[in-house]
Amino acid sequence: MPAFILSCFCEKALLYSRCMRSIMKTVRGFDVAKLKRRLLWLVGKLQREAEQNFGLIGSLFLLNYFSIFWLNIHMYQWEQLGVVVMDGLFLFAMTGLYVSLLSLLPVRWLRSLLLVLSFAIPVLLGALDVFSIISYEALVGAGVVTAMMQTNSHEAVEFLIQYVGWRGLAVMLLAGLAMAFAARYVVQWRLRFPSRHWRTRIFALLFACGLVAGIGIWEGYHSFVIGDYLDISAVRMARSVEVSFQNIEAYEKLSKQMESTARITENRSDIPQVVFILGEATARQRMHLYGYELENTPLLEELADRGELAVFRDVIAPQGATVAVLQELFTFADAESDKEWYEYNNLIDVLNLAGYRTYWLSNQESSGIWGNVAQFYARRSSQRRFTEIRESHEEHGTLDEELFPLLEQAMADPGERKFYVLHLMGGHSLYYMRFPYLFSKFGAEDVPMEESQLSEEKRLEVAQYANALYYNDYVVRQIMERFREQDAIVIYLPDHGEALYDHGSSVSGHVQENPNRYMLEVPMIFWASEEFKARRPEKWQAICGAVDRPYMTDDMIHTVLDLMDIRTEEFDASKSLLSPSFKASRQRIVQGRNYDMDMK
Repeated sequence: MPAFILSCFCEKALLYSRCMRSIMKTVRGFDVAKLKRRLLWLVGKLQREAEQNFGLIGSLFLLNYFSIFWLNIHMYQWEQLGVVVMDGLFLFAMTGLYVSLLSLLPVRWLRSLLLVLSFAIPVLLGALDVFSIISYEALVGAGVVTAMMQTNSHEAVEFLIQYVGWRGLAVMLLAGLAMAFAARYVVQWRLRFPSRHWRTRIFALLFACGLVAGIGIWEGYHSFVIGDYLDISAVRMARSVEVSFQNIEAYEKLSKQMESTARITENRSDIPQVVFILGEATARQRMHLYGYELENTPLLEELADRGELAVFRDVIAPQGATVAVLQELFTFADAESDKEWYEYNNLIDVLNLAGYRTYWLSNQESSGIWGNVAQFYARRSSQRRFTEIRESHEEHGTLDEELFPLLEQAMADPGERKFYVLHLMGGHSLYYMRFPYLFSKFGAEDVPMEESQLSEEKRLEVAQYANALYYNDYVVRQIMERFREQDAIVIYLPDHGEALYDHGSSVSGHVQENPNRYMLEVPMIFWASEEFKARRPEKWQAICGAVDRPYMTDDMIHTVLDLMDIRTEEFDASKSLLSPSFKASRQRIVQGRNYDMDMK
C-alpha cells in the first residue's frame, strides 16, 4: 500500500512538472511589455475620450439618473439614500465607460448615429417621466403603456387637452429649447482641470468606486434591481412594453380559446334580474351623497332618504386604473393571488353555467386593434351590445343615456334569469364631454372654499367633474327605475376613483403605477325593488347591515355569488360582505402599501 501511494504521488508530481514547463514556455514566448503598453494606451485613450465628452457623459447620467433618484426618494423618502448614492456611482462610471468605448468605433457615421440615439432616447423618455410625475406623481410603467395601447385616437386627443393643453405645449416647447441649448453647449463641454496627473487619479478612483458600488448593489439590493427601482428609463420602458404586449396577447388568446373550468357546487339562485352598473372614474368624496359640498347627487339622495338604498361607506378599488381593476373585479384573483388573473375563473362564466343569460352593455369601445380586458368579459357574455360599433381609431362622444335602449331591448329578450353589466363612461376625462348642456349645473364660482386656491382653469375642471357626476346620478337612477316593477336588485360600483387637485395636490386623473387614496376610494350602492325585499327580507337586511364594513373590490365576485346563492369551489364566505363570517380584519394592500395604515 505505501508503494502504491508513493507511485501515485510521483505520477502526479511528474504531471504537474510538465504542466508548469508548458506554462512557462508560453509565458516566455509572450511579450508582456507589449501587452502592458497596449493596455496603458487603451486606458489613456479612454480617459482622453471621457475628458473630451465629459459634458455628454454628465448629461446622459443626469437624464437617466433623475427618475431613479425621484422614485426611491418618493417611495422611501431618505431611508434608502445609501443605495441611491451607490447606484449613482455605478451609473456614472458605466456611462463614462460607454461613451468612451463608443467614441472608439472606427465607422464615423455609426458612431455619430449611436451617440445621437444615446442622447435623444433618454431625452424623450425623460420628458415622458417628467410629464407622468407632474400629472400622476408616478413614473411611466406597464399600466401607462397598456393604457396608451388601448386608447383610441379620440381618447388620445381628450387626454392631450385634459393634461397638456396650450400651457403644456408651451412648457414642452421651452423644454425642447433647453435641450437644444444643452446639446449645443453643455454636451460639448470638455474637462480641462485639474492637472492631467490628478485627472488620471480621479478617473481611476471613480471607476473603482463605480465597480464596487455595482457589486454592492447586486449583492445587497438585488430586490431593487429586480423590482425596476434602479433601472434607467430605457430599460424600464422596454420591460413595460414587453409586459403590456404579453398581457394584450393573453387577452386575445384567452378570449378565443379559454374554456371555463368553473364547477358549481351549489345553486339556489332565484333572483330573476341582477344588474351590475360598472361606473368609470367616480370618486366618492366628490359626491354629495358622501358629504361633498356641491349637491350633485339629488336623485340618489332622494332614494336614500326613502330607505331604498344601501350606501357603503368604506369601499376601495384594488388598483387605480380600469384594466388592472377589471382583472380582479370579476375574477377570483385578488391581492393575495400567486397566479395571473386569467388563470382564475370569472363571474361571467360562472353565471352562464348557473343558468343566467348574461349581457354586457357598454358605452365604451366596442373593439380595438390592441384588445381590451373588458372585451374578455364581453365576448364571454351571452349577448354583448355597444352604443356604437367602432374600432380604436374612430371618434366617439356618446352619452351614457344611449345605453337605455340597449337595456330595454335586453330586458325584452326571452329568459327567466338575467345578469346585466352596464359599462358607463361616468366620470372619465374629458369631464365636459360626459354630460349634456342641460346638466351644466356648476361653474368655477361654485367650487367649495377649500379649493379656492386653485386657478380659474382648475376650478372650472372641478366644476365640470361635479357636472359629470350630476349627470351620472341621473343615469344610475334611471337604470334603477327601469327595474322598479321587477323582482330585481341593482349594484352600482365604479371601477376606481379619480384624483382632482385634492388638498393642494397637482395630480388630476388616475394612474395604475402610483395610485393615491382618491383614485381608490369609490362609492358602492345597492338598490332593490320592493318585490325583491318582500321575497328576500334577510338578503336586504344583510346588505344594509354591512354598509360600514371595510372592503376592497378585488373580492367582489364572492359578494355577488353570495347574494345570488351560488357556490363554486373557489367561493370563500369570509370574502363576502354579506356573510356573517366576513373577515373585516383583512389588510387592504394596494401595490405593497397598506391602505388603512399608509394611505387613508
